[in-house]
Amino acid sequence: MICAECGLDGWDDKCSECGGSSGLHPGTAKYAQVLALRRMARSATSGSAPRSNRAEASLRSPSEIDVVRRLQSGGGAVFTGTTLAASLSKFFLVLGWVVVVLSVFGGIAVMAITESTGYRNEHPYVVQGVTMLVVGSIQGLVLVMISSFVQATLEFQSLVGWELKRLKTLSL
Repeated sequence: MICAECGLDGWDDKCSECGGSSGLHPGTAKYAQVLALRRMARSATSGSAPRSNRAEASLRSPSEIDVVRRLQSGGGAVFTGTTLAASLSKFFLVLGWVVVVLSVFGGIAVMAITESTGYRNEHPYVVQGVTMLVVGSIQGLVLVMISSFVQATLEFQSLVGWELKRLKTLSL
């Protein structure tokens, strides 16, 4: 089998040269075309002129469809530790929102505590309740902010790594 993208022999589910994910068996319609394209690419890099066969002349440069297909064939790049960092950032995102909600409800509950002094009710814990509400909300939102930053950074690195991989493939 050969790679359907670049014609490399010995394709095994993923091309080691271009990253292509489809292969061709001998005898298929495109098999000869891909081999001719590979031969022409090799002869162009070695300096010899390609044969002037009409079928090979149509294969000299990749068409726009081939370029788009190569660009769309890969997924995001996965780096070491990405899955652990993504799962931890999701955990801390949820934890941050839980801290915000609990601090708001806890602060309101502490402010609502009343003590009777005989003829009226007083709220002696209002300052502690407001402090709990504000400080807990800030801490929870900091957790949300950091975990969102980690998720955005991982997504950016994945997209940039994928683009660099595709550009490297196109330059081959």
